[in-house]
Amino acid sequence: MNNNQSKKDLIANQLGLANLSNFSWKDFLSGTFAPHSWEEFEIRLCVGTKNSTPEVNMSMSIFPKPWMFVRMLASTLLGYCVLLLLLTIYKEEAIYALPALIIFGCFAIPFAVLTFFFEMNTPQNVSFASIAKIIFVGGAISFLVTFLLFDYFPLQKIYGPSSAGIIEEISKLAVVVILTKNLMNDRHKFILNGILYGASIGTGFAAFESAGYALVAGLMDNSFSSLNHIILMRGILSPFTHIVWSAMAGGALWISYRESNRKTIWGVIFNFRFLSLFVIPVALHFLWNSDIAMFWGIEGHYFPFQMVVLGMISWIIILRFLATGFKDIQNDLNQINQT
Repeated sequence: MNNNQSKKDLIANQLGLANLSNFSWKDFLSGTFAPHSWEEFEIRLCVGTKNSTPEVNMSMSIFPKPWMFVRMLASTLLGYCVLLLLLTIYKEEAIYALPALIIFGCFAIPFAVLTFFFEMNTPQNVSFASIAKIIFVGGAISFLVTFLLFDYFPLQKIYGPSSAGIIEEISKLAVVVILTKNLMNDRHKFILNGILYGASIGTGFAAFESAGYALVAGLMDNSFSSLNHIILMRGILSPFTHIVWSAMAGGALWISYRESNRKTIWGVIFNFRFLSLFVIPVALHFLWNSDIAMFWGIEGHYFPFQMVVLGMISWIIILRFLATGFKDIQNDLNQINQT
């Protein structure tokens, strides 16, 4: 085992997650830009119902080669660019297209990232209808819970913007629990399912929050460019924030459930295993919103080094959550074969 591999294993071992000993970026992304027909895209989306969920097999216990997320990104960005062009050319005449621009812009990249997690759910036992419910209903409920918690626990007076790392992650987790707790011991029992459900909540929350920030920026500055700037910046940063943080939280919940003898939801949540993993997205979010001086300045231009570092850490960790999900499937199949 080389030094680089040892470091990878050290990260996994410290978190109690599966390592990436057989992971290869080249192999993982080898199918991303390979040609695929629209029919393949449709077939891949039509899974997750009782009649369209395949039998679990050993091929589901390894990293797949994702490709749908790139097509989804291209489609959503195309819609956004068309609306942006419309508003740029016709300005006030096309003001009715502004809400569509905000929706398309704020969902474009988050929805593509969610599609990636959909592809990672190799058991193919969660339908897009279930995901849509989590995105929109769950996103709305998590917003409400967030405001309620900020009212009852004014942590912002102590931690400032960083308090969102605590309040918002708890809010999103609460909605995952409310909407999916009855699925954990049935058809959606795999850790990969929890990761996907968490990512779905994160997608709804991220898009709704971005839409709010964009609207406020546009109204305060009375400027379309300010509104669009927020959409672009938050879209670019979205793969490193709410979606991946909530995916970790959902994965942590399912891991705790799978590994613990406590099958009540409160027993799972207040299990040390869950809390030790849930603190990771909370800490990442807390630090993301903090005032740590980790910026490089060159002639007045600033590079958000803090966000780059935290974003890289988030993906280093979520890959190990995914690896744990694949190992979970392998363990299940091994137990079935032994009986």
